[in-house]
Amino acid sequence: MSTLVSDTTSFDPSLAARDQEPVSRFGVADEERLPPHVKSIYAKFRRQYGFVPNWLAALSINPDTAYRLVTFYEHLFDPHRSHLTAAERELIAVVTSAVNECSYCVFNHTQALAGVLGDTVRAQRIAQGYHHVRLTPKEHALAEISERLSTDAGGIREEDLHELRTLGFTAQAITEVLEISAFFNYANRLTIALNVVPDDRFFSGRDLKTV
Repeated sequence: MSTLVSDTTSFDPSLAARDQEPVSRFGVADEERLPPHVKSIYAKFRRQYGFVPNWLAALSINPDTAYRLVTFYEHLFDPHRSHLTAAERELIAVVTSAVNECSYCVFNHTQALAGVLGDTVRAQRIAQGYHHVRLTPKEHALAEISERLSTDAGGIREEDLHELRTLGFTAQAITEVLEISAFFNYANRLTIALNVVPDDRFFSGRDLKTV
């Protein structure tokens, strides 16, 4: 992307009026100047996904912000540690991000949800408004608690948690449900405040089932 700036000192808001809007309000970090522990994250993303996503490049303006978020996310979404399925984790991510109107995270995790569901249309419909989708009782309960935590955390009641218990979620799993939604509330707000632009590949017409 030829319009990206290399560091905060050279960022010029007038770039928004040129060929393409900046990746974020502070541009992106100069990769050559990143500390080794963040450079290693860039290398890992290139190996696994073939590119460095805009959110990582944007947050790396403060390298330790990127490091903290990636470390937390990787631990939280580690399938060997999780009490939830991949589909449940991605559903929470999509619903939370949609409630917060975080377009970047909605695009990103709708693709991930489509992949684990094997159903692009269903994932997109959930992202557009889960209330209009015939969800399973478990899915609906997860979506509701994610929405409640995002909009009115103080309004979560014992009955809400009890419903999850009756659906088979353990106390450990319910705590993880809340933690994932809380994490995306944090990530959403960072991404929104920095106005991080979704990656071009979100609009490339690729089949979401292959992601």
